[in-house]
Amino acid sequence: MDDATLNAVHQIQINMINQLHHVCKENDLHYTVVCGSLLGAIRHKGFIPWDDDMDIALVREDYDRLIDVLKNKPIEGCFLQDFSTDEHYYQPYAKLLRNNTVYIEGYRKNCKAKNGIFIDIFPLDHIEKPGQKSTKIRRIISRFITFAIWDIEGCHMERKGKKKAINSVAAVISVLPKKKLIKLQRNLVIRNRPEWKYVGSMFSSNYETNQLYFELSDFDDLIELPFENTVVNGPKKGELNLKRLYKDYMKFPSVEKRNSGHDVYKIETNGVF
Repeated sequence: MDDATLNAVHQIQINMINQLHHVCKENDLHYTVVCGSLLGAIRHKGFIPWDDDMDIALVREDYDRLIDVLKNKPIEGCFLQDFSTDEHYYQPYAKLLRNNTVYIEGYRKNCKAKNGIFIDIFPLDHIEKPGQKSTKIRRIISRFITFAIWDIEGCHMERKGKKKAINSVAAVISVLPKKKLIKLQRNLVIRNRPEWKYVGSMFSSNYETNQLYFELSDFDDLIELPFENTVVNGPKKGELNLKRLYKDYMKFPSVEKRNSGHDVYKIETNGVF
């Protein structure tokens, strides 16, 4: 992606996060930026220069409320995408898409779901403790269900070696109806246990629940972090979270590793801001 396109993508996402931040503040919803967006906020005071997306997360209860808010009162120029709003959607978390833009990754170029420049919105579910064996098993099964839904919706990721078995297992599971798989996944993942001390991401593709987790109390004490020309919410103990994910998080990766990690098939900003 050339610099001009990436800059345009960033401007669109800044406008989107501005509006999301306002909606969450207005409705007393506690979100935080996570993963590369949290790293960008702390290390760069904005985007990681080569990144092309944004990630936020909310505890499941606030996540469900945000989905309802955005369905009932959509952000102007944006589309809230999840299983209930897009029959061909393929992920177990929501996205906020900017209308009249295009963003398609290679693995989903044959998928009929809506697409556009986006912000990922992750739910964080109650877990008893990070790294617990039963939690790991539930997450693994949940991931296979996601891959089965990908199979149903025409998403295909090439895998090599032993990882080829993932596609084979997903193909077997995908004989089940999509609605049944979604229900099974939710029953597997969601635990309404407010007495548990932690929440973690059961749907992250890159990080286990002993890495991408928070104390539930972190969401009672969020702070605003500078992000480009605006602010975003982050945890007071954000550095601890980044150490779990990236170790020496202030160190820049080598030049050849400075990419978004996305296999972008097609992208168009169409002059939208």
